[in-house]
Amino acid sequence: MEKLSLTAGARFDTHNRLGNFFTPRLHVRYTPWENGSFRGSFGLGRRAANIFAENQRMFASSRTIQLNGNGGNIYGFDAEKAVNFGFGFIQKFNLFERPGDFSMDFYRTDFENQIVVDWENPREVTFSNLEGDSYANSFQVELNYEVLPKLEVRTAYKYYDVKAEYQTGLLQKPLQAKHRFFTNLGYTTQPKENGAQWRFDYTFNLLGEQRLPSTAANPAEYQLGEYADGYSLMNAQVTKVFSNTFEVYVGGENLTNFRQYNAILGADDPFGNYFDTTIVYAPIFGRMLYMGFRFKI
Repeated sequence: MEKLSLTAGARFDTHNRLGNFFTPRLHVRYTPWENGSFRGSFGLGRRAANIFAENQRMFASSRTIQLNGNGGNIYGFDAEKAVNFGFGFIQKFNLFERPGDFSMDFYRTDFENQIVVDWENPREVTFSNLEGDSYANSFQVELNYEVLPKLEVRTAYKYYDVKAEYQTGLLQKPLQAKHRFFTNLGYTTQPKENGAQWRFDYTFNLLGEQRLPSTAANPAEYQLGEYADGYSLMNAQVTKVFSNTFEVYVGGENLTNFRQYNAILGADDPFGNYFDTTIVYAPIFGRMLYMGFRFKI
């Protein structure tokens, strides 16, 4: 139809470890009016979880590694299975003769099986097949607009709801902020005949509180709270373009110098029972300033 388009696909695999499986997919796009469209998608997925490569940071601690497999073909585990679907809307517009766009997106993944990485016990990391519920919801709202000539604003809010069944119950995934906010300001001067111009860029990121894995079984001096406070980061860069082939830039990251000072538990005893480098939820190195140039040959 003129305003409705469908893309459907079907795939069948025979895999030496995943077995035989069928994965259908469907994408829908509907444009009821000019510059506006709705999108939807649905699909099934399977994957072999590379549990060691994907969780390398877990090994930099005194935790004992427990593999509670069930005899599957992938490190003793079954393949991960999931149903994913979502929808979105985007609307482009012109306001005061300047362009912009607004969009909303929602996606959800329901896991039928998943390799759960459980590190709620500070003495061990347990890998096991999912027993119970596991899902991931994400919702994003984004607005982009040229508020003044050559001054563009990009802003977005994202909500994450990611939970899995651990040995202690259905919990939010550790170190996963539910709320995130992003704003970027970009200004570019009118280029001259030789391409010379100025470019200015500023980015603000805000992350909400994050749930921390439990450390309640540790001695008091090696315990953390249940949640890490939210924080913000700011980056900026200024670029002077001298010609179409040469430009110089200067900038900075984490301009407010926000740092996580207790990134390593038990740092005073690296071979002790409480040494743990896995609970890192914020920048460690603080403010960074830089400068450089680009030369096009």
